Amino acid sequence: MRPLRSEAVSFAATVRKEWQVLIRYPGNLVTVVVMSVIVPASFVAQASGFSGGGDEDAVGAFAARSGTTQWAGFIYLGWAVYLWISMILWGPGSALRMERMQGSLEMVHLTPVSRFTVLFGPAVVEMVPAALLFGAIGGMLKFVFGVPLGFGQLLAGLLVVLASIPALFALGGLMAVVALRFRDAEGITEALRGVLGVVCGVTYPIAVLPGWVQPVSERLPPTQVLDLLREAVLRPSLPDGTGTRLLTLLVVGTVLGAAAVLALGRALKSARLTGQMGQF
Repeated sequence: MRPLRSEAVSFAATVRKEWQVLIRYPGNLVTVVVMSVIVPASFVAQASGFSGGGDEDAVGAFAARSGTTQWAGFIYLGWAVYLWISMILWGPGSALRMERMQGSLEMVHLTPVSRFTVLFGPAVVEMVPAALLFGAIGGMLKFVFGVPLGFGQLLAGLLVVLASIPALFALGGLMAVVALRFRDAEGITEALRGVLGVVCGVTYPIAVLPGWVQPVSERLPPTQVLDLLREAVLRPSLPDGTGTRLLTLLVVGTVLGAAAVLALGRALKSARLTGQMGQF
């Protein structure tokens, strides 16, 4: 086991490398902000049209299924989490695939750094575009749609985001292992994003899903993140049991992260024994 200080230096070096890549292409950050503002606006326009511009019966039906009358906040927060997951899947989730394509996976494997650093070092930098993402969406909700966002709601939303980091980073780590094992990233990533978009209730309440899908959806970490964030930001006070749900989310994220580290070790060993390490 390497000394903790040496591992910390390696982790910091990995983060610094990813940071240099991030700031090399500032247009990507602008794209994140634009997508976070423009794309969900189309869903909000559709919801407004279907509700007759705010018909009381339509709003009541939506509130009964979602727990809030703020459909703009509901959609924008759902899109924020969905876009954040997408960034993790396409970034850290595809990092090992990129190492293989660039011919540097063997060198990464030969370095003495831990599998934890290899998997989760690149994910830390994704917090920068995530901060821009949530900041832009918060501004839209506050100043464009008039959603009442006080200090308490913002603080509660921040706590939910922080508690969700281990689970979402673990999702990216598991995706990286899958992409390494099957030598594919684009197809698997798009398929996973599609499933999450449908099952997790990004733009609509999961109450409208078929009955046999709802129990599955409720147990998925992204659904829990969506529900907790919406409850924290769109309600004046947190419902009972929120602390327990946040703690559960942290535990699930920790377990999934440990599973991703173990799976990476097995995948690298298999790739080395089968000669797939250097294959495109």
